Amino acid sequence: DLLLNEGNDFVLKIPFVDHIFDNSVIDDVTVKVILPEGSSDINYRSAYTVDRQKDQKHYTYLDTIGRTVLVFHKSNVVEEHIQDVEVHYKFNKILLLQEPLLVVGAIFSLCILVVIYVRLDFSISKNPQKQSSAKINAINDSIIGHHDRRATVYEQLDKASNKFKTTKDLAAFQAIQKRLNAEHKTETQAITDLQARLKQEGASSESLERVNELQRLDRSLKEQISQQMLLVEKLVNGKVAKAAYLESDAQITKKKEESVHKILVLIKNL
Repeated sequence: DLLLNEGNDFVLKIPFVDHIFDNSVIDDVTVKVILPEGSSDINYRSAYTVDRQKDQKHYTYLDTIGRTVLVFHKSNVVEEHIQDVEVHYKFNKILLLQEPLLVVGAIFSLCILVVIYVRLDFSISKNPQKQSSAKINAINDSIIGHHDRRATVYEQLDKASNKFKTTKDLAAFQAIQKRLNAEHKTETQAITDLQARLKQEGASSESLERVNELQRLDRSLKEQISQQMLLVEKLVNGKVAKAAYLESDAQITKKKEESVHKILVLIKNL
């Protein structure tokens, strides 16, 4: 037998070289012996001198620390060297269970992971309430954006009024008013449409009331600006005295400032 054992003591007998042909001479021979993983107290016996080189490691499936590889070398090998080399080592037979236990452990761990995965809920479910709240916030942001564009229209109307006082070009003044009034109407309608969407998304009555109040205040502000522009036309056309103009303009300006302040507070609460 090539492998003998007594308890945990093992002896491996292998021929250093095998018969090739009569009177053969081999210049160099290297023999590698791979021992089981976990082997210890390794030594060898040989009927003749061989060079034992540095041990190596060999890894196969499920190995953890690797298998010891003995490396023997001899030069000028002849037929007389066809004799057994004995490799003595200790190997705990319980280690034979290592690889099966690794497989069982891996399968068991995989099963545990599957159980955990099945029991955990990884579904990305949308919270209807949060989703609706996010939509309402987005609609309110859009309303603010449209009103900002209305505020820009008011600024341009004020600039047009001041310019008209200098140029006295009524046709150009009325053309600018027409264009800016159309822009204002578009933005106001957009806010009205968004207000309807707020209601569909289930916005609170307070939120809807704030938008209603915004529209009401804007109508008041727009009316005040229109009165102011009409007053400018009368001033330029000589239909109102400058003193009366200044008094009326101051009153309208005060009302405008009050409306703008209320709108800014309302926008902040949106």
